Amino acid sequence: MQGDHLLSGLDPAQREAVTSSAAPLAVIAAAGSGKTTVLTRRIAYRVETGSALPRHVLALTFTRDAASELKRRLRRLEIREPIEAGTFHSVALRLLRDRALARNEAPPTVANDRLRLVRECITQLKLRVEPYQAMTDVDWARARLVDPQRYEHACRAERRRSGIPGARYAEFVEAYEQLKRRRGVLDFDDLLVGTLDAMRGDSTWADGVRWKYRHLFVDEAQDLNPLQHAVLESLRDGRLDLCLVGDPRQAIYGWNGADHTTLSEVEQRYPGITVVPLTSNYRCSPQVVRAAAAALGASGQADDTASEVPGGRAVVVQRHADDVAEAESVARQVRDLLHHHSGRRIAVLARTNDQITAVQRVFTQHGIATERTAGRSPLDLAIADAARCTNRDQLASWAEGVFVDADADPVRRRVAEAVDRFLSSGDTGHFRAWVDLHSPFDDLDTGHDSDAVSLLTFHAAKGREWFAVFVVGAEEGLIPHSSAVTAAALHEEARLFYVALTRAEQHLVITQAAVRAGRETAPSRWLAAVEATVDEGAPVPPPAARSWRHAPADPLAPYREWRAGIARVSGMPERAVCSDRVLRSLMEQPPVDAADLARRLGITESAAARLRPLPSP
Repeated sequence: MQGDHLLSGLDPAQREAVTSSAAPLAVIAAAGSGKTTVLTRRIAYRVETGSALPRHVLALTFTRDAASELKRRLRRLEIREPIEAGTFHSVALRLLRDRALARNEAPPTVANDRLRLVRECITQLKLRVEPYQAMTDVDWARARLVDPQRYEHACRAERRRSGIPGARYAEFVEAYEQLKRRRGVLDFDDLLVGTLDAMRGDSTWADGVRWKYRHLFVDEAQDLNPLQHAVLESLRDGRLDLCLVGDPRQAIYGWNGADHTTLSEVEQRYPGITVVPLTSNYRCSPQVVRAAAAALGASGQADDTASEVPGGRAVVVQRHADDVAEAESVARQVRDLLHHHSGRRIAVLARTNDQITAVQRVFTQHGIATERTAGRSPLDLAIADAARCTNRDQLASWAEGVFVDADADPVRRRVAEAVDRFLSSGDTGHFRAWVDLHSPFDDLDTGHDSDAVSLLTFHAAKGREWFAVFVVGAEEGLIPHSSAVTAAALHEEARLFYVALTRAEQHLVITQAAVRAGRETAPSRWLAAVEATVDEGAPVPPPAARSWRHAPADPLAPYREWRAGIARVSGMPERAVCSDRVLRSLMEQPPVDAADLARRLGITESAAARLRPLPSP
């Protein structure tokens, strides 16, 4: 049957999501449920069965790497014609450029250094605000379609802390818009606003765009903000051929203007839409899935995900005296893991960059290689490096430096070659905008080969996965963050914690410090719910009928003393050594050798050999 090969290896829910003829369709894909596989196979299935024409397909996502990954996977599925996949901004730039050329107008030019424009406005208006914060304020208001005159009211309504004084926001925006007009440049959100305005004001052009884009697919739809949603709806124009894919449980960008209700309330947004849930997690162990669901449930949000992975090790919750002891303990545990696992399979995740910096300092002292850019591919890093050049001469010098560097990696050389083509083309504007327009790297695999341990914030970890994950700082003020003062913000903080926990495949350790940066802390309000999922095993059975003159009241007592001794020597909490369930198994089925003990404790064989002998049964 046509398209059957695209259904190979899919579970029933995934098959339904791929083959459903429903329109519009929403696929609510839990963490680890094969979201990208389902999305790309659905596109390929529709093309192969004739219900979609490849030249009329548009797949929208939010990052360049995600768009490139979609294109690569679609190519592997052997679709004969290329599928247009890109970020909202890159598609908008392409549309506006084509429209300008058709009208004999200058194509749009994206600003080289937007932060510099913001600084100029701050200086001009004598404001006391950090440039990055001012830029965040503008982005949030634009994303939420908040008129400058309503900005102060909108901030109060959402209890949002603004860097720019609310009463002066409209003045700042006017200065910023005037400066862009004088320079003849746009910022990235101008591309979306410009596309929306053109779709609404030029019906002939809008009809042509809608004729071209008939089959719409949106990846990570929970991250749509109102501006992007308005652009999507303008492209759709009431037509039914729309597929939204994402997970409301992983909606973590509300602070940046995203509106998770687009997906969490999708049946209200799109009456009559068919919803296909993917609830099977093929990434995380049952223990990890239970812990993450408990964190979400403790905040009043539900998760019905079920793990399809064979049972793994228990989730470990560790409490430390302070943040220094926490970092030291995590470093020792990571060092032990590195005996058996590549560094690229291990991550330490934290809520803030300050925490990551502190952990990195300790890891460096322990000789552990770390990487803080693991969420970005070598290609993205090389493009960003080139894009930091503020003029064409600097860009040419950067490319020449790569060409003469005998040790430059192939990815950087490809970017340097693209820079050379950009400079030779005579195109105006910024190199990054040219990359978005021409997509010169779609054939490259954006994966990274670093063997370093990843140190990332929760936000930066989204979309990634590791065998072992250490989530540090499970404390009030961090999880949830002290800036979360509304119910909506607290719900998002819980979802952010959920995202961090579900990055772990098998090995998950959650830590809390009683003192951080010299201040006492309280455990995260969601930590107790997570800890309650840790299986301590069945109640201790009564001892067999044996004659003991002085039988101990607790058969595990000698084993707990053994564990306590190891904890004292290593500086680890007793529960970090092993749970009571493991102690009971050691009592009932003593290990045959050091290798067996190492396997059951999750440590190296050499470490197991150095432990004091187990008590006699």
